[in-house]
Amino acid sequence: MRPICFLSDFGLADDFVGTCKGVMARIAPGVSIIDLTHEVPGFHVESGAEILQHATRYMPEDAVYLAVVDPGVGTSRRPVALRSGRGALLVGPDNGLLVPAAEALGGIAEAVQLTNGTYHLHPVSSTFHGRDIFAPAAAHLAAGLEMGRLGERIAADSLARLESPIEDEWSDGEIAARVIDVDRFGNARLSIRQEGCGLSYGDELRLDTGDGDMAIRYVETFGAAKPGELILVPDSHWRLSISINKGNAAQALGLRLGSRVRLRR
Repeated sequence: MRPICFLSDFGLADDFVGTCKGVMARIAPGVSIIDLTHEVPGFHVESGAEILQHATRYMPEDAVYLAVVDPGVGTSRRPVALRSGRGALLVGPDNGLLVPAAEALGGIAEAVQLTNGTYHLHPVSSTFHGRDIFAPAAAHLAAGLEMGRLGERIAADSLARLESPIEDEWSDGEIAARVIDVDRFGNARLSIRQEGCGLSYGDELRLDTGDGDMAIRYVETFGAAKPGELILVPDSHWRLSISINKGNAAQALGLRLGSRVRLRR
């Protein structure tokens, strides 16, 4: 049986996650469910997509990825399942959430819209497709159901993509980047990958968060900076993060998900 890797913006205060896992356990008894995170910021598809894409490096090769960040639930947005080039399967809303992960897994080899009500939980709630459509589909796939039985095949190029790329690039010594996540320590992850960033540890840069620029230093790890120092550091997702050693950079600089910043060499 395939394992299921489960990501959502449901949080853990309500019964949403537990109910979805109960549905999956009834359909596929004994299925292994990896809770990647349920703390994706509410409705932030881009943040969920980045986390899911990154996770593909570490999950089992035959995983079923169940991802639910679904601000368009109950509208005309399609519920879909994808088969990647490497054989992993992905289930979730057609809003750009799944595509970066699928591309990291070898591209989209097949896509279906989840139109076969036989594999839905009835009655289907107009506000909780995670429980009634996506979780059952993921469980059936984990148990070995052929993906084509879940619904009608659709063209891969018809799938929704994120409006903005998850990566930004330098131009003339400057880069305008976005904050794509803020962790519990207040580190602000940027849309800049460490690979190819062109920086060397110890480089001094200028950071502009909208209230004038300030000095920031690129370091390898927090221990290379003094307590309270503003730093740019490669994080565990291999992206650059704005941080304060033993402090909260997001709070100090007023950064939040979606904030725009500019770095200058």
